[in-house]
Amino acid sequence: MENGKLYRESDTLLLTKETFEALYSSLIETFRKKHNLANHQKNSQLFGFGNYRNELPSLKHDLELIMRGYVNGKYLYNKKRELDYGKPIIKLSREYKYLFFNYLGFKDLQEFLQTSHLAQEQKSKQLELLDQRETYNTSFYVSYYFGEDNKMCKGVVIINNQWKSIEMKYIYKDEEGLVSTYEFFGNIVHSDNFVNFDTKYFNGTKKKEGAKFIFFVGKSSPNERDYLIGTYSGFDKYDQTIAGKMILKKYKNKIEVQEEVANKHFDPIISQELIKGRFIVGSNIRKNPQLFSKKSPYSQALFNSAGNYLAYFIMGDKSISIKIEIENEHYNILSTEDSIIIEDDSVSILNKGQILNLDFAITGMFYLQKVSIYIKKNNFANGNSEEEEGNFTGIDVNNNLISGTTVLKRISA
Repeated sequence: MENGKLYRESDTLLLTKETFEALYSSLIETFRKKHNLANHQKNSQLFGFGNYRNELPSLKHDLELIMRGYVNGKYLYNKKRELDYGKPIIKLSREYKYLFFNYLGFKDLQEFLQTSHLAQEQKSKQLELLDQRETYNTSFYVSYYFGEDNKMCKGVVIINNQWKSIEMKYIYKDEEGLVSTYEFFGNIVHSDNFVNFDTKYFNGTKKKEGAKFIFFVGKSSPNERDYLIGTYSGFDKYDQTIAGKMILKKYKNKIEVQEEVANKHFDPIISQELIKGRFIVGSNIRKNPQLFSKKSPYSQALFNSAGNYLAYFIMGDKSISIKIEIENEHYNILSTEDSIIIEDDSVSILNKGQILNLDFAITGMFYLQKVSIYIKKNNFANGNSEEEEGNFTGIDVNNNLISGTTVLKRISA
């Protein structure tokens, strides 16, 4: 029963007494070699508590340089006392379970075990404890998103301790097959109908801010949902500031997750939801707004497109029309006819301000269901013309591809 209780402790790394003893010895030895200390120090000075002298070396100060923040100097000392008192399992909190191994130059416990001098039997015992810990209140997901190089990407997401902490891993291969791995860890905050992931990562020995995530879960427990849809923001592998849409799919165990991430194929249902769902923020601060992007110099043409129109669609000897409005400042396309709804709309200026492009879907009693309009007239874009002719392509009510001539005529509201 005692072991079962230990496995329910949230946000902890469980170490066998042999593993912790090896970790502790390595920490002390590394500290003494770093500062060339031959003699034994008092515990208060070594761990940095009580009346220790701040100007002299202390393990607390060394760890704070890695953490880049406050470290409880007595934490490791107390864990050593637990070991001396005969505790069979030592628990390290999330922050410290990374910090101690990073001080030794390792990413995590697994790397430490690979190079430690523990007997194979002791290593196996520690790995068995990890497996037992992992299977309790741990959820496994694959994250899908439209990422770097305009390609779909997958990542490993492991949620621990009844949705209290998270580990994430993303693996990239370059054209030469070289592998780069990015690992994140962090806390999960539940807020109303959402869960928020606040992650960190280690760059060498320094802890840095990672990506932020938010997913909708509703009123039910997150574990009840096989899919979660949300957004992320952070930096990509090219150090660009990015944001986008992400889908998490739940799997039974870590093996299934690893197999899915290694698989290069993507579910088309997931892909269609995510492709192009990515936003990149420029990394330069421009003094002149005309330099925000390549389309900035043509903003006046977009501004002049606002207004009310009667749009004619001419297909051979057939002509139909619809009344639309391009909103000022917001540039949404709206129908001004009660029986027609316009959706999935966009207004853009193409080809250096020479072409006005309107793209939208139509719901209601209208022959066309989807249209893309192209108006090639500089006068119209400058607001000096009341009527201009162009072309359109679209889909009619019978799902036929159709094209023809279009005329946009400005009308009063």
